[in-house]
Amino acid sequence: MACAMQSFNNVTPSVWECCKKGVSQFGITVTANSGTQSKDGFTIAWNYDPAAQTLSIQCTDSPWWAPCSTINGRIHDMIQPCLGQITPMVQG
Repeated sequence: MACAMQSFNNVTPSVWECCKKGVSQFGITVTANSGTQSKDGFTIAWNYDPAAQTLSIQCTDSPWWAPCSTINGRIHDMIQPCLGQITPMVQG
């Protein structure tokens, strides 16, 4: 089951580099501005738009035992230090 997409504003290139380092702690290697990667039953999709300085991240598949609230909380906790202060966009 897919979790709600999380979108973030003010994602500068340096913030994006920080985010990529952050996801590496989960065994995910991000080499492109957009893509999908799976690890241990979790599938994460992302899209970084450097011109608009926006980042969208979504867990599109996960094990039955992992609630979306926990998954999205972990994503938020990983990105927050990179941004300094989170500025979520309106979710669509």
